[in-house]
Amino acid sequence: MAHWSVKLMSCCTLALWSSGVFAAGLLDAYSAARQNDPTFRAARYERDAGQYAIAIGRSGLLPNISVTGSYSKNAGERTSTIVDVTQSLDYYDKVISIALRQPLFNYDSFVRYQQGGVQAAYSDAIFDRKEAELAVKVAGAYFDALLAMDKLALADAEIAAYGAQRKLAERRRKGGEGTVTEVAEAESRLQLARAGRADALDRVAVAMRKLEGITGTPMGELWILRPDFVPIGVRPGQLEEWYVLAQDNNPEIRAQRKAYEMASLEVNRSRAGHLPQLDFVARATRSENETISTLNQKTAVTAVGVQLNFPLFAGGRVSALTGQAVANRERTQAELDATVNEVLVEVKRQFMAVETGVSKVAAYEKAVDASLVAAEGTMRGMAAGIRTNTDVLDAERLMFVAKRDLAQARYEFLVSILQLKTAAGVLSEKDVAEIASLLLPRSERL
Repeated sequence: MAHWSVKLMSCCTLALWSSGVFAAGLLDAYSAARQNDPTFRAARYERDAGQYAIAIGRSGLLPNISVTGSYSKNAGERTSTIVDVTQSLDYYDKVISIALRQPLFNYDSFVRYQQGGVQAAYSDAIFDRKEAELAVKVAGAYFDALLAMDKLALADAEIAAYGAQRKLAERRRKGGEGTVTEVAEAESRLQLARAGRADALDRVAVAMRKLEGITGTPMGELWILRPDFVPIGVRPGQLEEWYVLAQDNNPEIRAQRKAYEMASLEVNRSRAGHLPQLDFVARATRSENETISTLNQKTAVTAVGVQLNFPLFAGGRVSALTGQAVANRERTQAELDATVNEVLVEVKRQFMAVETGVSKVAAYEKAVDASLVAAEGTMRGMAAGIRTNTDVLDAERLMFVAKRDLAQARYEFLVSILQLKTAAGVLSEKDVAEIASLLLPRSERL
């Protein structure tokens, strides 16, 4: 998966930072999260650190140049054993040397270079996974907040309906048509609805705080789902095609494949302990009064040649390291197989969630329509004397339950689409923008 473009962030920057609190669409929230979410910032730095593995690995194949120098004062004296004469031997010692070593054949360094590229690709795959997870996390938190607000609005409507029903029951009781029981039932439903509204307020506060924690920005009025939203299936429409996409693109599978490749290279690197190393070496040294026998002399020496290091026996260390690396390689192969199985299970789960989500939303829409008709019919039946107040309360309760279930099913469907594409490794900025296009400012709905 290619790294997502920062174009999305630039188009939302003015809207994000023009004030401390802003009315935000999903894209605005996502853009802010990319900048401020601490988990994603950590992932970005982790990816950046992984990219240095290429330069680190390449350094073992490039020349190594060093300069050394020393300056010291030596104090001494020499006494003759024949005559009583003492001679001072104090002198200064000056040495400067420059050395160059260029590997000509070093299989260990060559494998480390290959591992550097694999390590960088591994960090890219991990970042791609966390980038997709951020999109799902933001969308999930955003829709959780919208669902909490919808439930709060339904709680308000429920309170208004039960309050009106309570007044109607009281009028019927005073007119001799109703009973104290009907009044008590309406009162009970009203108080339960008020308690439910208190819970709904808490859920809104918690959901908004969660969203603000991800975006790092105080959130204003959220955009809402279009009332005419009708869910449809996804393309491709066959589960097997999603399996193919996942095996080619899923970042977890890609990362595990790179881990296996890294383990395979580690086997080669361990075996390199049996191979010779050949280096080109060059050294230039200038010294003055380097020893007591070279006083008042300056020396310049230049050496150029090759150095061969051929290992003969290392106490069995190389063989042990190789065996350990082979075992680790087989472990990563097993982990790769397990990762593929887990990803395919997740793909199937989310594909089925999308497929059933379409039918669930359609069923809940029909349930809402039917509950509205039932509630109105029950009200007319009570006016005609063939239904009771309890029947009306039950019908209204079913209507509100159906509306809540419909709202939740819509949001779950949208999140399932993002999760399916995440599992398949094909989630992109375009997909987030398509989901965001289903939302509109609250003022436009009015």
